[in-house]
Amino acid sequence: MAKLLLIFLLALAPDTKPGISPEDSARFVQFIQYARAQGLERLPRQERMTLIGEFFLGLPYEGGTLDRSGREELVVNLRAMDCVTFVDNVLSLALLDRYDPASLPAWLRELRRVRYRGGKIDGYASRLHYSTDWLHEMCREGILRDMTRELGGIPFPGQVGLITATADKRPAFRDDTSQLSKMRAVERAINGRERLYIPRGRVTPELCQKIQDGDIILFTTDKKGLDTAHVGIACRRNGATRVMHASLGKREVTVSQESLAGYLEKIPSHSGIIIARLNY
Repeated sequence: MAKLLLIFLLALAPDTKPGISPEDSARFVQFIQYARAQGLERLPRQERMTLIGEFFLGLPYEGGTLDRSGREELVVNLRAMDCVTFVDNVLSLALLDRYDPASLPAWLRELRRVRYRGGKIDGYASRLHYSTDWLHEMCREGILRDMTRELGGIPFPGQVGLITATADKRPAFRDDTSQLSKMRAVERAINGRERLYIPRGRVTPELCQKIQDGDIILFTTDKKGLDTAHVGIACRRNGATRVMHASLGKREVTVSQESLAGYLEKIPSHSGIIIARLNY
């Protein structure tokens, strides 16, 4: 059965599977089988998040998989992930209406919608690099709700600008110089918005009880030019809210041994959290 599914996927028209390797096609087949065994199609999308995340547990960590030279295109990698691509993949897979081999093109559309502004690829600046900008777009698309205000958030004081400040180190700007001015405009727009966060000192056990399985957690940072430095998915294990994420330290997709509050305490530069929840 798995072999037949793989043959079906590889036979799809080329424009439905940009950049997909045979290995990623095989991983997608494995995921479809897993999704059917878990009955994902019958579950609310919020409940799908941790189950999909569990499919990727133990997967190797690999950073920078999206930053390739040349023309910006949709990168598909189900074999190794960093924290951002882990959440991208889990969320886009959770948004599917059906889990069968024919859902591959639909998944690619959802992945593009989750990763690019308005779901359209128009150079490096069209990718949603900053997490608060990503959340703004996901809310505008009706995919997510920002729960931070409801859970006691206060204005986030940081400003973004690291991408353009390090433009000389980014090949994408050399390949297409117009992307630099577009990226500056993106950063100005982000800095002009009110963005809320919950400071680390307010991430209490009482607050964590209000965080649901499948919520997306953005970890804000005090590093200059950045809004966040990490992202993961909330999951409850042994009575505590923990973080399912692609961990640089562990070099794999894993669940934190510590509670969410304990994980925050480990990393002094994490200034707090932003919480997002699926809208449907």
